[in-house]
Amino acid sequence: MARQIICFCIVVVLFLPGCISSDQSSMVDDSDSSIELVVWHSFAAESKEQATFESRIEVFMASNPGVEVKISAIPYPEADQQFMIAAQGGEAPDIVRLSSDQLGKIGDIRVGGQPLLEDLRTHLTPIDRAKFDPRALNAMRYDGDLLGIPASQDCLSLLYNPLLFDAAGVDYPNENWTLDDMLLASSSLTSGDVNGLALPVKNAYWWFGFQSGFGGSLFDQNGTPTLDSNGSADAMDWLLDLELEHGVVETGTQTESMKTQFLSSKAAMIVDGPWNWATYEAGRIPVQQSILPIVSDTEERVAPLVTYKGWSVSKQSLNKEWSTKLALFLSSSEVQKEFAIETYTMPTHVDLYADPDISENVVISGFLNQLMEGTPAPTTRAMAMVYDPLVTAFENVYAGEMTSSEALLLADQALESDLEGLE
Repeated sequence: MARQIICFCIVVVLFLPGCISSDQSSMVDDSDSSIELVVWHSFAAESKEQATFESRIEVFMASNPGVEVKISAIPYPEADQQFMIAAQGGEAPDIVRLSSDQLGKIGDIRVGGQPLLEDLRTHLTPIDRAKFDPRALNAMRYDGDLLGIPASQDCLSLLYNPLLFDAAGVDYPNENWTLDDMLLASSSLTSGDVNGLALPVKNAYWWFGFQSGFGGSLFDQNGTPTLDSNGSADAMDWLLDLELEHGVVETGTQTESMKTQFLSSKAAMIVDGPWNWATYEAGRIPVQQSILPIVSDTEERVAPLVTYKGWSVSKQSLNKEWSTKLALFLSSSEVQKEFAIETYTMPTHVDLYADPDISENVVISGFLNQLMEGTPAPTTRAMAMVYDPLVTAFENVYAGEMTSSEALLLADQALESDLEGLE
């Protein structure tokens, strides 16, 4: 009996804290090393963004040797669709890079009664949330759930080639410019094979900011479509007339051809985002930036749509804690700063707004000033569906088959019908 008691005590002592054998400790490490996270990103192939992202993944794995991260690239326009297909087949990645409007498309989808994305509210502390610009954080919410961590934001702004302005004797754009000033300068700069301005006049994304400046809005406070709201038709007419009436935009200009025009010094101004700035620099264009003009009739500034991109965690992930840690790391101030300096990606961490490396960078600070004048894109199903009816509206007006008021009324009715069909 005494011998049994002694043996029992030995067993108990062996399992007390601090008495686990080295073999058992290695088993814990082995368990950690089995953690695998699959990440889908949507950075362009062979871009600076992709290189910066991959270097940060290496840093994360070096700091967490028990975690292996496997990355896959997917085209940005297809990210939401590919993720939904994978999730419905039970093969979703742990983490995926999505934009705020893509979250609006995914938010209502269910598989087995479960949403496709994890609600991160319980994973982020108040201190975590307070680090982000409230507008950016709110853009990653859908129906109250926090479906992503905002890592970047972007919008359009006015870029110009000062050499062409100097050659034509035209003053550079400035923050006091009105649309009338912009049109006058564009006319003066249009000569021979050079156009004063380059932008895709039939593209709704470019129209959004002008719509806001003319007093219109995509939706009312209840989220009901208002594509034909007051000022919206005027904004469409003004944009299309740049090509059709004034001839300051080359006929048929699209998003790729406008880049080519600016790179070849065939366009003095371009309405574009920070994502192409490095391309223009590499093309030896001494590109400069100015905030978009004011609409004289409304005294409102052209307010481009501000969209946000971030990292979301799949509901199907078996390692949600580690997935959230990685998502927070990829959205951290340190990583956002590197992206900003290396790729001109606009940060969402409020502390970076005042960082000298950011505020004294004329490119980044210029776009941040434009962002503050922009209109945050709503994270709704309707926002994700707004483009299709607008494509038809622009084509009808461009072809002269309808007035802008008629076309926008039909687009509004089509979007409302599409939303009712979903319900």
